[in-house]
Amino acid sequence: MATIVLRVSRRSAIAWVVRSGIRYCLAIWLLQRIAVQIVGLVVVLVAGGPEYAPDGFFGLFYRWDSGYFACIASYGYVGQPCDGGSGIERIAFFPLYPMVSWAIAWVVSLGAVGLDSIAFGMWLVAAAASVVATIGVYRIAQHRFDAGTARRAAALFVFSPYAVFLVASYSEALYLAAAVWAWHACLRGRYWLTGALGIVATATRASGMFLVVALLVLYLVERRRREERLRIVDLIAVGSSGLGVLAYWGWLYIATGDPLAWFHAQSDGWNRRTRWPWETLLNQGIHVLREPRLDWQLQAVLEVIAAVGIGICVVVLARRRDWGSATLVGTTAASLMTSNSYLSLARSTLTMFPIVILIADATRGRRRRWFWAALWIGCALLLFDTVQLALGNWAD
Repeated sequence: MATIVLRVSRRSAIAWVVRSGIRYCLAIWLLQRIAVQIVGLVVVLVAGGPEYAPDGFFGLFYRWDSGYFACIASYGYVGQPCDGGSGIERIAFFPLYPMVSWAIAWVVSLGAVGLDSIAFGMWLVAAAASVVATIGVYRIAQHRFDAGTARRAAALFVFSPYAVFLVASYSEALYLAAAVWAWHACLRGRYWLTGALGIVATATRASGMFLVVALLVLYLVERRRREERLRIVDLIAVGSSGLGVLAYWGWLYIATGDPLAWFHAQSDGWNRRTRWPWETLLNQGIHVLREPRLDWQLQAVLEVIAAVGIGICVVVLARRRDWGSATLVGTTAASLMTSNSYLSLARSTLTMFPIVILIADATRGRRRRWFWAALWIGCALLLFDTVQLALGNWAD
């Protein structure tokens, strides 16, 4: 009898994996990751990588911001200066990604933490988190639409133009792993789980601040759709997702004595100040015309194209009355379109996961050919961005 129960349980588990799309997500995630790593390896073997990057496989996409994360993992936010992370600019980066990376480095090195072990920790966190995020995107699309839409959404996600940042030693993957599952939990009415996952997201990236607002809007919309009464305890649960960023800002105040330390890091360390939208657009136009290198100029053009595309998506989401998604995409984009320029706007489309779900739903049935067009365009731009990042020529 025990043997029969075991066989039934095993078959049930396999059936659940197939139905939930985990096998499909694992397959496309693995395909993307192998392809991106091979491209990075070939680029580094042929052209070499930056001097600051660690040697070996785990340093293939240790670029630009990776140095700041490694610096934070090694020395914290104040005190000891280090390459790629001296001064106030370190404070602009949220703490959870370097903290988790350091913990993995401490385990694998048996307490003798160095740059190589930290680079491995950063790589491993991004790898594990990116597959979790991919499955999460699939499950959201499946919950709202159907399995076919979910498969298209997951494919568009992992092969999106800036999906190289799911592979690179950056914080996007960890943020997305928490953000998409917080979104899924909110759709399912699991509000304390939403808050817990939201705390992880808001302790990982500044874009988590916009996620909190969007989750609250999503909660209100879903309760109204189901004709259920609002509950204060549920609002508190969803709103608790903002505790990650509040905890970090509170710690900064204790450590530095400056309650606005993070904002000063943005303005003084990274020259990011709030501008009128037309000022930002003008500055971006100057970048398009006057960038000294072709790859930088091309990236500036892609930022403008991304701004137009995001604007269209926000309008479509609003017309569909998908207010939660419109809020997440719109507020994230607005914060970057009212800064000095559109720098990082195109890259941030990766964290605007409702966009790929929208495209996946819009390309069903007879419009399937547009899905393939979007997928191939995404792959082409992903190849370009992968080569650029591997060379260390471009920071977005």
